[in-house]
Order: sequence, then structure tokens, then C-alpha cells
Amino acid sequence: MQVSGELGSNRSQQSVITWRGLEAKILLGVVICLMIWIVFLLLPNGPAHETVVSIDSGMTSKEIAGLLTEADLLQSPILFRIVTKLARVDNKLKAGTYRLNSGMGTVGIARALARGDVELIRFTIPEGVSIRDMADLLEGKGLASKERFLYLATGQDHDFKVIEGNMEFSDNLEGYLFPDTYTVETGITEEEIITIMVRRFVQAVLPEWSRENVDENARKLGLHGVITLASIIEKEAKLSEERPLVASVFYNRLRLNMPLQSCATVQFALGSWKTRLTLDDLETDSPYNTYITPALPPGPIASPGLSSVRAALAPATSDYLFFAADYKGGHVFSKTFREHQEAIAKVQVHD
Repeated sequence: MQVSGELGSNRSQQSVITWRGLEAKILLGVVICLMIWIVFLLLPNGPAHETVVSIDSGMTSKEIAGLLTEADLLQSPILFRIVTKLARVDNKLKAGTYRLNSGMGTVGIARALARGDVELIRFTIPEGVSIRDMADLLEGKGLASKERFLYLATGQDHDFKVIEGNMEFSDNLEGYLFPDTYTVETGITEEEIITIMVRRFVQAVLPEWSRENVDENARKLGLHGVITLASIIEKEAKLSEERPLVASVFYNRLRLNMPLQSCATVQFALGSWKTRLTLDDLETDSPYNTYITPALPPGPIASPGLSSVRAALAPATSDYLFFAADYKGGHVFSKTFREHQEAIAKVQVHD
């Protein structure tokens, strides 16, 4: 009887061990299947494709996961949230516009959003362009609405202004959007673009305005007058080495109360560029027409580059009152009207 009891006990123990082994195998199988499923969801599935998505400020990881899933970039929004939670970045995903590839997988996409790898675009504003030209350029790049940009930059929105240091920039910003190459995030607003360009103006121009060697006549014009004159110089002189001399002509004319007679200001008054101005054009009734107004126009006619600004701040010393375009892209400078007429005749003969 005692032996029989021991045998029964051993069989019972073996049965328990067998069931425990089976449970362990089943659990291991479940874990392996779960791991395979997770890996399957983490890795990209199907052909990779790019999609541009915009993450708004204040979006939660749940909202972001839903957006990415709708864009067919993720297979599981839940897994994305788990990954960001484990990596402790679920509250650190950065707003912005991203160009994401489904081939990056869940981890790669989460890493990109945590680092803030937003899509960047570069654009260049050439020297001498107007706000209207800028609006066309930015709309062509897909960076701004032409109408919205013009509405803000020309002062139609009376509430919009840019504060930089102790200076306020508002109303018409013609001449104060500095021509340069900019790198910005896609999805940037028109307000942000204008603000960046005004700040670049402050960084580039104000140190020049603060120099001790600024001409006394430039100081009398004030910063707005200098930028206005620099914009005319920019449109009239293509060669940077000639700009201080062109500036001297304009300063000489201002001193004598002579009209500047800049064709560029007439073009601005007309609102469109013409290959050749007519006599009627020169009589256009506008404060920007310097053929009939013996003073600077009310404001800049374009965005001057640094070379033109420096020329307006430190003009050359000369007795010239006239200049005529030559056939080389430069000008012939004259002291008298007769000399000027002779210069024009020589250029026309060469043409």
C-alpha cells in the first residue's frame, strides 16, 4: 500500500510538470507571435511613399498618430504611441511641416518628429525687386499667398507690425524687406516671412547707418530718406562700383533743388515696367514721379541691396548733375546739360 501511494504521487507530480511545460511553451509561442507582430508593424510594409504632413502646435501624440495613420505612414497608431511613450518623447514631438517616407517605419518617423526634422525650403529675393515682385516669387514657390503677402506688406492690415529692438516697422514696408537668400520651413506664414525679412534688414543695414563716416547729407535725410534714395540708386545703377557716383549726382541735385529725374521712379508710379517711357509717362501725376517733384519720393521704390545702401550713406564727391546709360551697362557722367546731350548722342550713334 505504501509503494502504491508513492507511485500515484510521482505520477501526479509528473502530470503537473508536463502541464507547466506545456503552459510555458504556449506562453513562449504567444510572446514570439506578439514580437513578430510588433516587428511587422514597426517595419515598413509595401512600397515606400513620401507624404507632406503638418503637425500643428499643441497636438497630442494621439492626434499625431491619427494624422500619420490617415496619411498611410503608420500601420498602427497605438504602436506609435507606445514607441513615443517608451522613448519618453510623447510630449516632445515638434510642430512643423515634415516630408515623411513610409519606409522610415514607426521608429524612424517618431525619431524625426522628436528631433524636429522639418522640411526646409530656400528662396532668394534679388536686389532691386519690389514688394509686388516678392509676392509673385513667394507664391510661385508655394510659400505665400500673393494677396495675403501684399495685404500685410503694404500696410493694409493696420494691426500688423514688426517690433525689432526699439524700432517698429508698420504700414508700407517697401524697401525694408531685405533682399537675401532665406531658408525657412514649409508651412511658414506670410507674417513670419515678412518678420524674418525685416529682421534681416535691421541686422544688415542698421550697423551701416550707425557708422561714424556716414555723410552729413545722408544724416539730414534720415534713415527713411537714405533707404528711399538707395532704392533709386539700386534701380538706376547696375554696376556696384558706379553707385557712389550715381549717389553723388542725386545729392547734388537735391542740394540745388533740382528734380532727380529718375526713370525708375516713373516706372514705379506707373505700376508696371515699360521698355521705353514716353513723354506722357514723364508727366504722370504722382508723388513718385521725380521728373515733376523736386525732392525724394515719399518712400522706397524697391528693396536696395547693401551696396546701394552704402552708396547712399557715403556718396562720392563730384560736380556731376547728369548721367546717361552707355552700351556697356554703365553710365557716362556729365556736369552740364550740354555735356549730357553730347553723351546721349554718342551712345545713340554707337547703338
